[in-house]
Amino acid sequence: MKVAITPGFSELFIVVNPTGKITREGLLTINMPWLYAPWPDARETGVIETEVEGDTPRALLAALAEAYKHAGVDFEPISPKTNDMDEDYDVWINDKNYVAIPDGINTRLKDGDRVKVKILWRWDG
Repeated sequence: MKVAITPGFSELFIVVNPTGKITREGLLTINMPWLYAPWPDARETGVIETEVEGDTPRALLAALAEAYKHAGVDFEPISPKTNDMDEDYDVWINDKNYVAIPDGINTRLKDGDRVKVKILWRWDG
C-alpha cells in the first residue's frame, strides 16, 4: 500500500493510499529531525511518500521500524518480547485508539484511513 507520512512534533501522521495531495497544513513547524532520518530528501516538503507491504497497522509499523533501523534510529513500536505495542508508543486509527478496535493493530486498512503513531516520551531513563 502507498502511504503519505507527515511527521509531527512527536508523532507520525499517516494516510493510507491518499487520493489527494497531502501537505503539512495545520501541523506544527517544529518536529524531531530524526523522524525524517530514513527519508532525508523529504525534509524539504515535509511529506514522506513510500510503499509498504501489507495492509494492517502491524505491517505498517514493522515497515517503519525497519526503515528507521536502517537509518540508525531506535524506533520499535512492536515489542519483540510481547509481539504487541510497546508501552512507549500508541496508535490511533481514524481517531480511535487501536485498543478500542476489535482487531487492533491487525485491522485491515482501507484507502484514506488515517493512522497516527504517537511516541510517548518517558523521562525515567
